[in-house]
Amino acid sequence: MAAKPPVALLRRPVPEAVALIGITLLDQARLAAGRLGDPDDDEALHDFRVAVRRLRTLLRSFRDDLHDLVPKKLQRRLRDLTRATGAGREAEVQLAWLEQHRGELGARARPGVAWFISRLEARRDVSYGEIRRELPATFRDLDRRLRRALNAPLTDATGGRPDYSAAVSRLLREHTLEVEQELDAARTTRDADAVHTARIAVKRLRYLLEPLAGEPGDAAVAGAAGAPALIEQLKQAQDLLGELHDVQVLGTDLGEAVADAAAELARRLHAAALGGAARGTRKPRHPIPASAGPLALARLAATWQERLYARLLDQWLPTALPALLRDVARLGAALGTPPVPPRGRRASALPIRYTPPARA
Repeated sequence: MAAKPPVALLRRPVPEAVALIGITLLDQARLAAGRLGDPDDDEALHDFRVAVRRLRTLLRSFRDDLHDLVPKKLQRRLRDLTRATGAGREAEVQLAWLEQHRGELGARARPGVAWFISRLEARRDVSYGEIRRELPATFRDLDRRLRRALNAPLTDATGGRPDYSAAVSRLLREHTLEVEQELDAARTTRDADAVHTARIAVKRLRYLLEPLAGEPGDAAVAGAAGAPALIEQLKQAQDLLGELHDVQVLGTDLGEAVADAAAELARRLHAAALGGAARGTRKPRHPIPASAGPLALARLAATWQERLYARLLDQWLPTALPALLRDVARLGAALGTPPVPPRGRRASALPIRYTPPARA
């Protein structure tokens, strides 16, 4: 069963709203962590990483409003948990790209491609083995500590705190400016780090908007495009930047693979020369390293990189992204406008609808 998102967040105090979102994200991470032991579940690690990333972004974005609610030590442990799963996920993404594009290569490249794929599979399998052994216990302890911290605002009746809507309004303005700056850097430098940073900025802006998608009346505020539509457009921009960055990382890995293939092949030839022809004619147990395959893949990755850059520079940066960021800014301004209460009626306190899940 999927974790249900909290509702009616905008007029809650900031710590209470953030706590409700955070606990929901912990529920999602817990469910995904429970699926990691299933070797046939290809999405468990991805779902776990997304939930943890969203939680990290939430705590980072609202840190000035939360003060010391979640200790920095716990936030660093969340960061380390995400990093520990990165190598396996990166190898998985590259294998998926190769599966999609390997048909574009000629027959001469096949031996080297098979060797490179076996290299990625070994990296993925080692990483996933460590994740399945170590992550569930590590996450259980972190989950318990984070829930304890996040439950505190739900039992605190202290009033006078700013509404979540005012905090989101401020953060939308700040994040929009950050996205503009990072996209400009990605356009001028065209390096992998700049593209990655721009993607992270777009993703953080999207994560900030996502809890608003289910808010009543949200889509109609002050002529803004509405959170669900903005989220979908941000996702498309994030996907493009993500695919571009993945191809850039693949190109770097292929450069290392070419060097490793040449070195390994030289070692094999040297051993065969020292051991005689008989030893050199034994059938290898694994794909033979060959630089032709990685070189062909590197050329293909470079071609796709240029295509993706063309889409970014010709379609997104001139018109689509500026218009999208203007709509996000309008929504942020609308959320910062205090609502006019109906005459003759007093606003009632919003109920807390979150029910903690049963202990696993």
